[in-house]
Amino acid sequence: MSPDLYADAEFYDQLHDGYRDDLGFYRGLAEDFGGPVLELGAGSGRVTLALALAGFEVVAVEPAAAMQARGAARLATAGVADRAMWLDADARTLALERRFPLVIAPFHMLMHLATLDDQDAALSAARAHVAPGGAFATDVYVPRFGPVGVVRVEPAWAGLDGDLSTWQVVDPVAQTVVTEHRLDRTRADGTVHRRSATLRQRFFHRFELERALRAAGFGRVRTFGGFDRGPVTEGASTWAYLAQP
Repeated sequence: MSPDLYADAEFYDQLHDGYRDDLGFYRGLAEDFGGPVLELGAGSGRVTLALALAGFEVVAVEPAAAMQARGAARLATAGVADRAMWLDADARTLALERRFPLVIAPFHMLMHLATLDDQDAALSAARAHVAPGGAFATDVYVPRFGPVGVVRVEPAWAGLDGDLSTWQVVDPVAQTVVTEHRLDRTRADGTVHRRSATLRQRFFHRFELERALRAAGFGRVRTFGGFDRGPVTEGASTWAYLAQP
């Protein structure tokens, strides 16, 4: 089995650095609710940087050392390191002595929580850190999967130095998906170098997550059919949630 994707921050960024779909959504919410922003699962700082460049202070929670180091370096290179404070902490047990106008868990962060106890703990901790009048926002992808148990070439992932393919196994009963990313690069001597990593996720259904947010103490939960804050439609590929006490 390939190593966990979050242990290989460089490969993670190769795969995801070009993703921009969610940046306007989270930046817009920061403009609506104000900062500082508490970001749960900051990863390598892709969303963190966008918020910092927009002038917001961010408290970035990230337990993976490799991701945190890469995120801090990313902000330092952009000259906005002073706008982010990185915390080596777990979203499930987070207990800061402050509240925030906006708490976010972007880029499918909740899908890394494998059990109901994990999910409830993280959502309860998020609720505890929302200031009066504030909000919590997150997103998950709609669980539609292509052919599973076969190697799929991914030509749409442009800009990679090599050919990307994925191998995916979905368990609809456990609501889990395991994806192995494989990046093959042909060297000058004709040999092929493969870099691979595995991503494990637990997917949600729409009302399941809405109910979990309400159970965590959010009295008003809005679900959008994408990052444009439009209504949920049959063809939506992302559900974005905005929850308030």
